[in-house]
Amino acid sequence: MGKKLLLFDLDDTLLTSKKIITPNSIQAIRNCKYKGMLIGYITGRARPLKAEVIKRPFFTDQFGLPCDFIAYYNGAEICVGDTSSASIESNVISYENAMEIIHRLIEIYPNSKIGVMHEPWSYSNLSGENWNNETGEKIKCTIFELPRHAVQRIRIEFDKHDDKSKLYDCVTEETNFFVTSDGTAMILNKNAIKEHALTKASEYFGIALSDIIVFGDDINDMEMLKSAGISVAMGNAIDKVKQVADYITETNDNEGISIWINKYLLNT
Repeated sequence: MGKKLLLFDLDDTLLTSKKIITPNSIQAIRNCKYKGMLIGYITGRARPLKAEVIKRPFFTDQFGLPCDFIAYYNGAEICVGDTSSASIESNVISYENAMEIIHRLIEIYPNSKIGVMHEPWSYSNLSGENWNNETGEKIKCTIFELPRHAVQRIRIEFDKHDDKSKLYDCVTEETNFFVTSDGTAMILNKNAIKEHALTKASEYFGIALSDIIVFGDDINDMEMLKSAGISVAMGNAIDKVKQVADYITETNDNEGISIWINKYLLNT
């Protein structure tokens, strides 16, 4: 048996509905690290940049979790090491492509809320503010006046009457999208997918996919779960995720992570 790598989705998987990580899950993951396993996270969340870190530590730092690998924005930014580590690979949307997509979104979904992550900036068309996550600076501007930065993610919160299927008319050859279980859509570089981040972790650490264990709950976790050696769906996962997983554990609010780890990895 090779060295093991555990990769966790965060929201609704490792994080409870109250956005915390339970003490039992923390201890279980620490025990895995103590036994020589590597620990990583693949999340749709943004990278915590300087100003944000000062105000609100990222979850791995907040709860004192080991971190050997972390991919943000589903894999748009892939890092080895803790949350202070630089990217070893970036899968971003070019500024030109992003503006083309945004023009289409505004035309098709004029009442939607659109957020753009273009590090170190974060923009919301609801507030009309572009916020620099490193300095805290805020600039009023329209979505068409954004600085020429590559884009990690475009996030869309739809109006209740919007037809989500028209998103196919918004993406370009460089990009893809998915709609989460809460109805929010994400447009990313076509390589910013969790399956690719999983493969990158496998290559970097020299660990076979068969020795990687992944945990997830939502539609964007599916291909990652299909590709890993062992896949674990949370009890609160959507049905499609449960159907592709090797195991189904308890929910994120009922110690699903610690129960599975203790039973199958720590034998407690």
